[in-house]
Amino acid sequence: MAEQRSRFTILPAVGFGLAFLAWTLLVPVLDGIDGWWRFDPPPAQHWLGQIGSAISFATASAVLYPVLLIAAWWASRRQLTALAASVVLSAALGFSSAVVVKHLVDRDRPESPWDYLVTQQGPAYPSSHVVAITAAVMVMLVLVTTARRGKATILAWRIAGPLLVLVVALDRLLMGANHVSDVVGGVLLGGFAVSLANLVCGVHEPRPAERREGAEGKKAAVIYNPTKVVDPTIFRGLIERRIEEEGWEPPIWLSTTADDPGYAMAKQAVDLGVDLVLVAGGDGTVRVVCGQLAGTGMDVAIVPSGTGNLLARNLDIPLDADRALGVAFEGDVAEIDVLKVQVPERDDDYAVVMCGVGADAALLNDTDEDLKNQIGVAAYVVAGLQHVKVNPVRTTVTIDDDEPFERDASLTMVANVSDLQAGLTLMPGATASDGILDVLVASPRNQGELAQMAAAVVAQSDAPDSLVRKTGRTVRIELGEPQMYELDGDVIGETSELCFEVQQGALRLRVPVAHHVHPRRGR
Repeated sequence: MAEQRSRFTILPAVGFGLAFLAWTLLVPVLDGIDGWWRFDPPPAQHWLGQIGSAISFATASAVLYPVLLIAAWWASRRQLTALAASVVLSAALGFSSAVVVKHLVDRDRPESPWDYLVTQQGPAYPSSHVVAITAAVMVMLVLVTTARRGKATILAWRIAGPLLVLVVALDRLLMGANHVSDVVGGVLLGGFAVSLANLVCGVHEPRPAERREGAEGKKAAVIYNPTKVVDPTIFRGLIERRIEEEGWEPPIWLSTTADDPGYAMAKQAVDLGVDLVLVAGGDGTVRVVCGQLAGTGMDVAIVPSGTGNLLARNLDIPLDADRALGVAFEGDVAEIDVLKVQVPERDDDYAVVMCGVGADAALLNDTDEDLKNQIGVAAYVVAGLQHVKVNPVRTTVTIDDDEPFERDASLTMVANVSDLQAGLTLMPGATASDGILDVLVASPRNQGELAQMAAAVVAQSDAPDSLVRKTGRTVRIELGEPQMYELDGDVIGETSELCFEVQQGALRLRVPVAHHVHPRRGR
C-alpha cells in the first residue's frame, strides 16, 4: 500500500518535471505551434478586452498565491499539517520557479494593444498566470480529496478545475499576453511545482485501501473532545471515510463533556467490545481515556488534536490527522507503560506522560487556555516567565525500597517519557515501555543555579547538583506543605503526598511501523 502511494506521488513529479524541461528546451523552435492561435487581441477599450483584463487581474500571481496561503492556514487549523506545508511549498515553488525561468529564457511577449496592463509586463515564458492557476487548481483538488470531502465536491473540482485552467489560458492568448507555448509551459511548471511539493511533504491523493482480511464486521469508537476539534464536519468526514476505505463498520462517536473528560466514554467503548478506540483531543483527553483502557487489552490510537500532544510527540505519532489515521490502521501495536497515581482522599488516577509538582503545575495553571489555543506551546513560555522564581518546599522522595532523600525543591517530576513541551528532553534515555519511572528533582537556590540547570537540560550535559535524576518502579513524594500538581498537563489540585507505580505494558497503543519502543534498562 505504501509503495503504491509512493509511486503515485513520484510519477507526477517526474512526469511534469521532464515534460517542462523538454518543452522549455524546445521553445526556440516552437514558432509553428505558436502560430496555431490566429486571433488578434481585441482593440483597446473593447468590451471583450475589458472582460479579459478583469480575468487577468483576478487570476494574477499576486492574487492566487495569497489565496493558497489562506488555504494552507485553513488546513493547518484542521490538523492537516502535511497538506498545509505542501500548499505553502507549492506557492513558493510556483512563484519562484516562474520568475527564474522567465529571466533565463527572456522571451518577448506578442504585440498587443493591452500591453500597458500590469498583468502583461515582463518576459513571456512561462505564463505566470497559468502557472498560478494550475497550481491553485491542483492544490484545491488535493485539499478536497485529502480532507475526504464528499464525492460530489471532489467531482465538481475535477470538472471545474481544468475548465478554470482553460479559461485563464485562453484569456492570456486572447489578450495577446502570451504565446501558445508560454501557456503550455505554465501548465507543466504549475503541475511540477505542486507535484514536487506533495512529494517533499509526503502528501498523496487518497486511494481506497486494500480490504484487509477479517476487516468485515470490525468496529471502532471515536472518543473526542469537541472543544479541541476546529471543524467537526471535516473531522468527522476524514475519520468516517477512512474507516469506510478500510472496510470497517461505521464508527461509534462518543463525545467528552465538561463534566466527564472521557471516563464514561472509555467504559462504554469497552462495553461495546469495539476493536479499536480512536482518541482525539488534548493531552487531558488522551490521559483519561488511556488510563481507563489500560489493562483491558483494547487497541488505542491517537489522533492528536491538542496543543501539546506530548504522548504523540514522544512516540513519533504524526500530528497530521490524515497520517495519524494511517498509523491507526496500518501501524504496529506497542505495549505502553501507564503510571498509576495515588493521592490521599482521591480516587486512583493515571498518567501516560508525566506528573509535575511545584513550578511546573503552577506554570500550567497560569497558562491562558485561549492564548494556548492561538499560539500553541509559546503560551507556556509566557506563563513560564512568571515562575522563574518559585519558593522551594521541603520534599522527601522515596524510590522503591531505597533510603529516602530530601531536597528543598521547586520542581519534582515523575515521567514515563523523555520529552517535555516543544521537544525539550527532560529525561534522557526514558522510554514509554521500559517498566521504569524517571524522577527529576530540581532545587536551584539562586538565579545562577537556575541558569546552570536550564543550560544543562538544553545542552543535555552533566546535571549540576541542583538537578537530581533517579529511576525506579515505585515513587513516593512527601511535601512539607501542600503543592499544586499536574498530570499530563492537567492541573488536578493541591496535595502534600503522591505515590506512583508503573503498570508495565498495560496499554496497547498503535504506533508508526518505523517506531520501535524498546526496553531501556533494568534497575
